[in-house]
Amino acid sequence: MFNFLEFVEGNPIFRQFNVDELLFTAYDCPIEVERLDYWTQKNYFVYTIRGSIRWKTPDHEYLIGKGDSVFVKKGTHRTYKVLDGDYCALLIFVPDEFIKTVIKNRIPELQKEQDNLSTDSIIPLELDEMLYTYFVSVLSYFSQPTPPSKSLLKIKFEELIVNIMTSRHNALLIHYFKELCCDKKRSIKAVMEANFASHLKLAEYAALCGRSLAAFKRDFTEIYDTTPGRWLKARRLEYGKFLLETTDMNINEITLESGFENTSHFIKAFKEIFKQPPLHFKRLGQEQEANL
Repeated sequence: MFNFLEFVEGNPIFRQFNVDELLFTAYDCPIEVERLDYWTQKNYFVYTIRGSIRWKTPDHEYLIGKGDSVFVKKGTHRTYKVLDGDYCALLIFVPDEFIKTVIKNRIPELQKEQDNLSTDSIIPLELDEMLYTYFVSVLSYFSQPTPPSKSLLKIKFEELIVNIMTSRHNALLIHYFKELCCDKKRSIKAVMEANFASHLKLAEYAALCGRSLAAFKRDFTEIYDTTPGRWLKARRLEYGKFLLETTDMNINEITLESGFENTSHFIKAFKEIFKQPPLHFKRLGQEQEANL
């Protein structure tokens, strides 16, 4: 799967400033494909300057246009082209550890909330005056003849996290940051449920969970009492069955959405578990519903 961070970081076609593991970049690129599946091992903020893009998650779709901003969790994502033309945005990459360190140092009285809010892999942001001003100030660096100092960049990264955490807006992102700070290791269950339909290698799943490959396999088996490969196959089939029952997608679309490499593989695996081909399963379900 396409690694977006590796494509952007250090790429001479994009203007960018980096310090340690943090990265500001002015992403200005034509969107040439209708759909792009990608993954990134770091979270990033997006502030759209020009053009539009559509993110699709298993539960929601997000149309992001000029002046809109979102937080994109590290993991796998799917985007769609909206219109022909360039897409230009300010991207700010921030790893988990940096977010946790800033909050620990700047907001020591942080307490984990008791409610268990779920957050999608894409979290839209409400731009209040402070956050809008922040993005504009960062964009101004790209028009200067000399880059800003590393120390100033570090402060700007910290300012963004503090702005979010002390705002009266963006409750979902604040909640996610609090969860991040209070969990010593990222939940394997949360990572796998968010990314099971993506064609990642086991080492890439391990990286998203903040573990070595060996530790990931060990912890995974303790949690699920099976191997990652077997769990992924079963979870993808479960989701494929759900799509057959609840949508009008054709078999090729369901194959893609549920994470199988090709349609013949999906049909064979589905028949092995559910003892009938997916189309027959769907027809039986429709007939039963019609007879109710």
